[in-house]
Amino acid sequence: MTGLFLHPNSKEEVIDSYEEDIILTNQAGMIVKASHISGRHYGIQAGELLGKSVYELEKKGIFSPAITPLVIQQKKKVVVIQTTTTGQKVLITGMPFFNEAGEVEYVLSYSYEVSELLVIQEYMKELEQEMLLAKDELSLLRKEKLTIDGLTMESRSTRVAYETARNAATLDVSVILYGEQGTGKSTMAKVIHKESLRKEGPFIEIDLETLPEAMVERELFGGTFEQKETGLVTLAHRGTLYLKGIDKLPLHLQGKLTHVLKERKYTPSGAESALPLDVRLISSSETPLAEAVTNGTFHQDLYYLLHIVPIHLHPLRERKEDVRALISTYLEKFSAHYRTVKQLADDVYMYLLQMKWPGNHGELVHVMERLVVQSTSTIITIHDLPPEYRQDTEDDLSMLQLEGQSLPHILESVEMKVLRNAQQRYRTTTEIAKVLGISQPSVVRKLKKYSELE
Repeated sequence: MTGLFLHPNSKEEVIDSYEEDIILTNQAGMIVKASHISGRHYGIQAGELLGKSVYELEKKGIFSPAITPLVIQQKKKVVVIQTTTTGQKVLITGMPFFNEAGEVEYVLSYSYEVSELLVIQEYMKELEQEMLLAKDELSLLRKEKLTIDGLTMESRSTRVAYETARNAATLDVSVILYGEQGTGKSTMAKVIHKESLRKEGPFIEIDLETLPEAMVERELFGGTFEQKETGLVTLAHRGTLYLKGIDKLPLHLQGKLTHVLKERKYTPSGAESALPLDVRLISSSETPLAEAVTNGTFHQDLYYLLHIVPIHLHPLRERKEDVRALISTYLEKFSAHYRTVKQLADDVYMYLLQMKWPGNHGELVHVMERLVVQSTSTIITIHDLPPEYRQDTEDDLSMLQLEGQSLPHILESVEMKVLRNAQQRYRTTTEIAKVLGISQPSVVRKLKKYSELE
């Protein structure tokens, strides 16, 4: 600290800071400056500290020990845990400021509750854990873009699903994909095919959910009806056959498919000789097949043949990170497509982020395109939402419960809402602090405060 000089106005004043607990004392131990929140640890107002001697305050038991004499004695930064008259533990850091003679002329001290530091410590532990997880995922992402043919991989669950699929792709085993409609099962099936040893072969998809039952067998194995000799199994030779909605396959055809998979050969309807079965089978289901087996609606042997590598794709409502990425991706994509520049207002962004998205990816794409097309200004507002999505989102004071509420309570409610929204939109407390214009420890402290109130 040698060479650092401080020449403050010696007039006693309360510093205009509501975020940090700062106290400035002179060489005699008199408090000459204090921030607005100083004194909160001691149960007194900041103005009451001005002009007081830290020696007298220590003698009265307001706090112990006083840090100013320790800094003056040691002529260096000192950190101590102070005990207040209420028994509260406070971590105090004292910094010396020297005059031209090399003597300590002023001591600047700032403090945090030990509980606040524990919050920060817990945050650091979480950050360390995230770093370890990031290392595990680094090998997965080094050679892959975050978006692969519409498959966004910002959330951990999606990355784990893709890593499982990527590892299984070259093993030529059966894969079953679970997930709601629109969660990317078909896209994942294509990714597996493209990364498999059969990538040069055909990729044949058959939607068992929409195909009439009477046509399923002919589509799969071929037949003489309407001169259709070749089934999709034949067309998928040395490639991949993707059976979408395998849980919709009629029970009697489940038995035939089980036999074909076991024998690795099949006889098309009306044919005299069997053909070799050389396909990689991928299937998908919106419902757990294990339950269907228990209920007697799915063939148990077929379940064991298909269920070698199960992969679960979570719905968008459980993948907030993916929703964030998809919103940005499609806002940019449709803006470029329609030769315009659009931005989302914060309330619209938060509304989209909190939606349940029952239609998953397809619904999100639909809504984003409509927003870009229908908005008449550069900023997309809540009024640009399609009517079926629009809700009363007025953010003025009429939405607040004013009756019977004090102004501090109302301001606290607004602050809590702002912090919760920022926590949804930004990934770290550092980002939140930058956007809101306060310090990162203040963000941590406030989030802890409101989490305890909930």
